[in-house]
Amino acid sequence: MDTAPKTLHRGWVVKQVNSGDTIVLKGRPRGGPPPERNVSLAYISAPKLGRRPIGNEEATIDEPYAWEAREYLRNLLVGKEVSFMVEHTIPISGRECALVYIGTGENSECVNELMVKDGWAITRNNNKQNEEVAKYSMWMIEAQTSGIGVHNEDGKSAAIRDVKWVIEDPRMLFDELKGKPLKAVVESVRDGGTLRLMLVPTMNYITLMLTGIRCPSFKPDGGSEDHADEARYAVETRLLNKDIEILLEGTSGGMGNARNQNFVGSVVTPGNISLFLLKEGLAKCVDWSMKLLTADPESYRAATKQAKADKKRLWKNYEGPVCTVPKDQKEFSGRVTEIVNGEVLVIKVGSVYKRVTMSSIRQPRPAEGTDAGPPSRALYEVPYLFEAREFLRKRLVGKKVNATVDYVRPAANGYPERVCASIFLGNQNIQEATVSKGLATVAWHKQDDDERAANYDALLLAQEKAKKNKVGVHYGGEPPIHKVADLAGNAAKSKQFLPFLQRIGRLHANVEFVASGSRIRVYIPRDTCLATFLLSGISCPRAGRPSIKGQPATPAEPFGDEALEFIKDQIMQREVEIEVESCDKAGNFIGYLFAEDKNMSVELVKEGLAKMHFTAERGKYFDHLSRAEADAKADGKRMWKDYVETVVEKEELTEISDSNKAESTPALKEVVVTHLEDCSKLWVQKCADGPGLISLMNQMRADLISDPPLAGSFTPRNGMLCAAIFSEDSNWYRAKVLKVHKDSDLIDVLFIDYGNQATVSSTGAAQLTPQFSSVPGAAAECQLAFIVPPEDEDWKEESLREVQMLTQTKLVMTVVGKNGSADLVSLTSNGTDIATHLLSNGLVEYEKQRNRNKYGALMSTYETAMAEARKNRRNRFQYGDFTQDDAKEFGYAK
Repeated sequence: MDTAPKTLHRGWVVKQVNSGDTIVLKGRPRGGPPPERNVSLAYISAPKLGRRPIGNEEATIDEPYAWEAREYLRNLLVGKEVSFMVEHTIPISGRECALVYIGTGENSECVNELMVKDGWAITRNNNKQNEEVAKYSMWMIEAQTSGIGVHNEDGKSAAIRDVKWVIEDPRMLFDELKGKPLKAVVESVRDGGTLRLMLVPTMNYITLMLTGIRCPSFKPDGGSEDHADEARYAVETRLLNKDIEILLEGTSGGMGNARNQNFVGSVVTPGNISLFLLKEGLAKCVDWSMKLLTADPESYRAATKQAKADKKRLWKNYEGPVCTVPKDQKEFSGRVTEIVNGEVLVIKVGSVYKRVTMSSIRQPRPAEGTDAGPPSRALYEVPYLFEAREFLRKRLVGKKVNATVDYVRPAANGYPERVCASIFLGNQNIQEATVSKGLATVAWHKQDDDERAANYDALLLAQEKAKKNKVGVHYGGEPPIHKVADLAGNAAKSKQFLPFLQRIGRLHANVEFVASGSRIRVYIPRDTCLATFLLSGISCPRAGRPSIKGQPATPAEPFGDEALEFIKDQIMQREVEIEVESCDKAGNFIGYLFAEDKNMSVELVKEGLAKMHFTAERGKYFDHLSRAEADAKADGKRMWKDYVETVVEKEELTEISDSNKAESTPALKEVVVTHLEDCSKLWVQKCADGPGLISLMNQMRADLISDPPLAGSFTPRNGMLCAAIFSEDSNWYRAKVLKVHKDSDLIDVLFIDYGNQATVSSTGAAQLTPQFSSVPGAAAECQLAFIVPPEDEDWKEESLREVQMLTQTKLVMTVVGKNGSADLVSLTSNGTDIATHLLSNGLVEYEKQRNRNKYGALMSTYETAMAEARKNRRNRFQYGDFTQDDAKEFGYAK
């Protein structure tokens, strides 16, 4: 009999409960991981848990109530401080059998006794009878008599777990459980980033890799990476044998690793252990699983950034990238003047042009083993590169954007230094929008490379969405083909096109390049051709040219560079209209170019950057050019600084016609559009009313100037007619009061001769005399018949822009019905029905009509036009079924 004095060991904490009678204790750490002791509860035995299969060994099943006994002891002890006294040690295994106490002083309880009294253990039969064993036997008999714990015979069959040690189809289980908070018990910690869990109550045994991070690991030969022990100890201390809640976010096999079918997920409760590990420098972010993360990826990046700044553990030798951009230049705003390609743009900041590469994305590349040719051809030859350029051009050119520099790539391999930045249009990140449409891919960065976009994880998510939706470069089918004819320098081919271009009048074109103030390269979508276009009717100074391929540089003529910058600012990569007059010997087309209804020849002359050429005298814009030149001379602009201002004669007053009154039958009317609400709702003036309206306005303004209204003399009321000042030109116009604001002097008005609305001060309004109020408003409210405008904000803007281009000239209008106060109309521009044009280009939808009245032929034309747009995948149909795009965060809605 062992009579040696027994020592009571204090201050140990229960690290883990292996079963109902075995625990792992840890002491206090001293300069490293704390000491550990495996202890069995003396004098008692609990049911044995089943073991998972290892190697060739098969799994074993639980003894009845083994899980319940373990859970009772786990909930009682894990994480709590205990004291213990070793009763004896088993000689062969060296296992210590001890009495374990929880609590202190009078509140101290013997865990061994509690297990037997509550029926979760029985007295160990070791043929050793003494007073201690007798007490345990008595307590066991009492538990048996009460039928509690393991002595409940009725519940034995249900007290054996059905454990799924091996998940046959992890993907199927993930699909079933994803997005649901799952309760689990942490059974072991393989390393800081990998946990083995028992999901309860389903009893699925899984290995969980923490999403978005990687911790130092242990090697098969017994070695380990730096800080591996520390990371595992940090996780064990907080999670081992604890109840937690997790979210499954993927499977590692789903990421291309078919042999390793671990689950990927995050710990939700008791807290995000991943963030703790990152903040302490015990883990690094990994891109492959970061895109699966349900939590905000930016918080993970921020935690890593802070650990790097503090040089904690894994980052103790970290040296960050050196930024060559001054702090005050890291963020800037400017107007986009050019889209160089699918990833590079030019931003005008003040008077400085900055060439910026969008961070962490790559434009579509040619297929491996193919040659895209020179850049001018690559735009059309490389699949989806043209679509990418157009996507950016339509959304950005001429718009103000904000740029945040992420990193700078130094000059290397013949490439100049590149400033890489994130670009924002309002709150929309342009990189995300481009990637989500499948028009760019995310650039790959080394794992620890900090030179990447600030929203890199969001870009990865956008790319996954594009792949899922099979759009753009991820479509998988045949890409769109662009067969473009280049007419530049090909006189014979240009002359073949000339009669057609002359006959069609104005047609749409995109400005691809501006060589000088009057020499422009355009792309004509209707005929898919590129051409050099020379502005007619003017003589413009030449811009300077750099030395190219050994050719000497050419100096600029006076105002040549200024003219180039002016015209680039107005039309570079904009959608314009051209009127072709002739063709020169080199195959260059000559004519007039219009941007936002402004004749660029006239604008250059007006700014004193060009002179009217004698050939303009036989052209139809001679009067415009001569007046512009006279104005430039009068203002002394640039080359006309010595000229004196000329006097312009006033027009005589004429009566406005009454032709805008309602007609009894539909008729063809020549009109001009004065205001666009959207692509289908607009206001028009009849051309016949123009001279009379001008005279009426001149007379009204003259009266108001000669006899100005007294301040406060006008009391506005809803519905009354008045004169109001339009803020953009400070002129008086006739208006109708729509609303009087109660708490201010503001009123909402409708300008009855133009159709636009504004909020003006009542001090800027005046009573109309009967002479001017009795004449009906010149503007008529109209709506394009049988079409529905798009709901998507992007296509609203695109369709409105197209209508603006088509309505910059006189139109022929046919009234086909009424919709409230608006006339339902069809409008024709230079022989082109506007609604048919919008439908055939996939910009609007046709609204089916039940009653196919006398306009049934027109309805059939519209139906055919929309069917053609769907078939040819134009615009909204180009990247797949647009109605499936739910990317609201990028500004696109169903």
